[in-house]
Amino acid sequence: MMTVERRKSNMAKTKMVISLGLVLLLGIFFHVLFVFADIQDSPHKAAIDFAQAYFKFDQKGMEARLCDDSKVVDDVDVVGAYVYQAAQDAKARGYSLGCYVKNKLYHVKTETFDESHDKAKVHLTAERKSGLRTFFSKEDIHPVDLTFDLVKVDGCWKVCGTSIPLDS
Repeated sequence: MMTVERRKSNMAKTKMVISLGLVLLLGIFFHVLFVFADIQDSPHKAAIDFAQAYFKFDQKGMEARLCDDSKVVDDVDVVGAYVYQAAQDAKARGYSLGCYVKNKLYHVKTETFDESHDKAKVHLTAERKSGLRTFFSKEDIHPVDLTFDLVKVDGCWKVCGTSIPLDS
């Protein structure tokens, strides 16, 4: 026969295992819930994706988040011309586009306003830095303050009017 103390010890171990199992299951549940929430497209996510692609000179990333009307103006591929011009400027300085000119956004904050079912306006603020230059110098930090007009096209939010001059 089991003693009372042994039963209490086994019950305590069982309770601990059950509690640990419940905490683990809740953690997995919330992780899956947050992953699905992050996958959902939203105006602020589209604005962040476009801004990050813009400052990294990622042509495919910009085109994925840009309206068709904004991609080609007067028979000119605006995004391609923008990336080409940046590459030429970097080359003139003796650098490649990927090494010297690309920037990354830090401390990104967005505010969505004037949102309806298929249109939104997003205000984005951030700090823009070049990874290579800011490693050696803290002075190369540039503030970013942009407002995007977004439209939902085929279930995906796209930037259709922007304060970023793609043609320069």
